Amino acid sequence: MNKSDKTHKIVVVGGTNIDDIIILDRDMPIDEKVSPAFASKSFGGGGANSTIGLNILGRVFGQNNDLTLVTKIGQGKENNFTRDVFTHGENVDLVDAIIDQRAEVPHNTVISHHGGRAIFRLAEFNHAAVPLAADAEDKIREAIADADLVMIQTKHPRIAEISAKAANDVGAPVVVDFSNENCPDSLIGYATFALIPAEFRFRELAKDSSVEDLYDYASMRIPYVAISDAGSDTIRSWHRQRDNIPSLKVETKDALGAGDLRDAAFCFFLLRDQNPDIALRKANIIASISCEYYGREWEQDLAERLKAFPEFADDLPQNQINPDLSFG
Repeated sequence: MNKSDKTHKIVVVGGTNIDDIIILDRDMPIDEKVSPAFASKSFGGGGANSTIGLNILGRVFGQNNDLTLVTKIGQGKENNFTRDVFTHGENVDLVDAIIDQRAEVPHNTVISHHGGRAIFRLAEFNHAAVPLAADAEDKIREAIADADLVMIQTKHPRIAEISAKAANDVGAPVVVDFSNENCPDSLIGYATFALIPAEFRFRELAKDSSVEDLYDYASMRIPYVAISDAGSDTIRSWHRQRDNIPSLKVETKDALGAGDLRDAAFCFFLLRDQNPDIALRKANIIASISCEYYGREWEQDLAERLKAFPEFADDLPQNQINPDLSFG
């Protein structure tokens, strides 16, 4: 398959929220005043994270794609700020699929510490209960009509199914991130590529079923499946042919949003390289590197870090590649 440097249209279908992020380089304090290692307020949600990730990758690799985000925003002070940042700052076309424009954009406080992560939901949508706008399906279909690829992360079943069917109708490949337990199983029938965390279970699988059970179930139904487990190789099925794609071992500072960046990088390089295994290998590297930084600080060092990996020889200037270092 040939490498493609042309501009592609990518439609991302997923959530948008605002995160107040606090990262501690210690255990969660009890009755103490402490200073965080990192704190910020930024956009979150799978759809927003992946869309921003696609834009960053475009800047790093000199390929600006045409991006559309199908999401749920609503109105209000922060909602309008969100619209402005995406449409003007990130140059993303927005399709707001909800009918209740009084709804507030979801707002979370995220605290990461040595013992894990706590997410406090200050405001959120009831995804299943929020009705779609009367023209939502038409808007989604219009956005997808000339798409080169559709990536679905949303847990709103109707938005997900409308988007997947619209993509199938026009022959656009569908990448589904099945990381959310509310992601509808009906997407299995539409997915061309499935990115699945090892802890996820489809509804037909028992909760105590194994990763091997998950692999068998998914690989019999979806052409390309990648099952990831942090710190371990990614298990891949391509038309039932199994392989392991290596993961990069790193010292993690901040893993928040790394999975969404992996999704973005997979889609970016899937269209660029026209080979899902190459795309997955590169996506694993980039997502792993991002975990060594707070927030999106990885953007400033990414090109320099990737010089060490021959996998990016066609993406970075030849004289910047170190041939003595390789991945895997």
